[in-house]
Amino acid sequence: MDIKAKIEEIIAKVKGDDSLKEKFMSDPAGTVKGLVGDAADDDTVKKIIDAVKDALASGGIAGIKDKIADAVGGLFGKKGDEEKKD
Repeated sequence: MDIKAKIEEIIAKVKGDDSLKEKFMSDPAGTVKGLVGDAADDDTVKKIIDAVKDALASGGIAGIKDKIADAVGGLFGKKGDEEKKD
């Protein structure tokens, strides 16, 4: 699953549909799970929720690029996470 694309898709849906936005605000985990299905584990769902909340608070995707990068990077590990071998 392309997490960045899924985050952007969910942000667009939530911002464009007042009833979905209300549902997200009252039950973010249930709403995200309903939109992504079983494709995401709990940690990924939490990262998507955080990104969507940030986008709603900041008014759009532009303000949360770093959060998305961290969410995607956190799923695959970041540089420096691997052990150094001598």
